Amino acid sequence: MQSTLHDSYEETFEVFSTRDPERVCSYYAELARSQQKIADWGAMSFGLMRSVLLVIFLVVLYISIDLDDFSTGNIYSIVAYLWTFVTSSEYLPELLESWTSLKDISKRLKAEKV
Repeated sequence: MQSTLHDSYEETFEVFSTRDPERVCSYYAELARSQQKIADWGAMSFGLMRSVLLVIFLVVLYISIDLDDFSTGNIYSIVAYLWTFVTSSEYLPELLESWTSLKDISKRLKAEKV
């Protein structure tokens, strides 16, 4: 999806040089579709990541409260560590999207050198 978006960006000058309003309009419509697909994929991966992290959080909390009979201080420490893990992990979908974009741009730059 990133390569399709970058392909569209490379055609920008050619589209505007035609001075055809219909072609410019269709160019932006196609660009919007590519961006919408990327946004939909990002939202889905973010939701999936949040669901998985919620399940991990609830399982660890259940184990620490019901099965291991920890004290209140121990449970607080576990929740604090888990919350730190959850908040740092929620950036993974955005980082993955940026990484794939950089990977595509890097491939284009290497191809341009040759």
